[in-house]
Amino acid sequence: MKNQFRDLTLVDLKGPRTLVIACDSSAGIGNKPLDTVQIDPAVTAAYSLRVPLMELLCFGATPTMVVDTIGNEMALTGERIIAGLRGELDKAGLADVPLNGSTEDNMPTQTTSIGVTVIGTIDQKAIQAQPAAGALAVYQMGTPYVGEEVKAHLATIFSYGKVRAIWAHSAVVDMLPVGSKGIAYELSQMAAVLHMGRITTDLDLNGPELTRSAGPATVILVAIKISERAAFEKQFPELVEIAQLHQS
Repeated sequence: MKNQFRDLTLVDLKGPRTLVIACDSSAGIGNKPLDTVQIDPAVTAAYSLRVPLMELLCFGATPTMVVDTIGNEMALTGERIIAGLRGELDKAGLADVPLNGSTEDNMPTQTTSIGVTVIGTIDQKAIQAQPAAGALAVYQMGTPYVGEEVKAHLATIFSYGKVRAIWAHSAVVDMLPVGSKGIAYELSQMAAVLHMGRITTDLDLNGPELTRSAGPATVILVAIKISERAAFEKQFPELVEIAQLHQS
């Protein structure tokens, strides 16, 4: 088994379960004097945690541990960051997942900084190993936001419940969160993992909407079996088809 899948690290536990590890970092977003985006550090922490949580959930893994590395003092920045992490875990239905970490209390800091690592497990039998059979339709959930845009659209960004509902649908073959590299890049990565040699779309893959950053995973790509398109669209009408993947 390979020890890397996209941005995930996989560790074989020599049994039925595999360890899955994802991480994210954020800097310059908070309420310190030199932060580029001024916002409550609790919000910064929540969205820093959201990224690796989404990566694990879209892979089908169950989060079991969160580790934070806070590049600021415990009081008051660290306390707000930890509150944000615990609040996001609760929002994700993971309030019982343990949280551990460290703060920087030796040096004064002028910007907010946090790193988050999420550790989970997955049944080895559930790890995607086979190429998809037949053409797939790829849908976009969410809008690419970054920085101040995230701050302005906090209330409209999709929920963990929505992600879980989509993942459980029989039509779904793959789900992939989009971050700083943009939709077009992640679409190409999805095609490669699924052994799909051709992407067809009416959109401009070099256009700004498909190349701009989606920040803290404000977009998820969903690949489904075309044969189940009607049922999928009926259940999730808010998702928009953006491309199709073909084996040749």
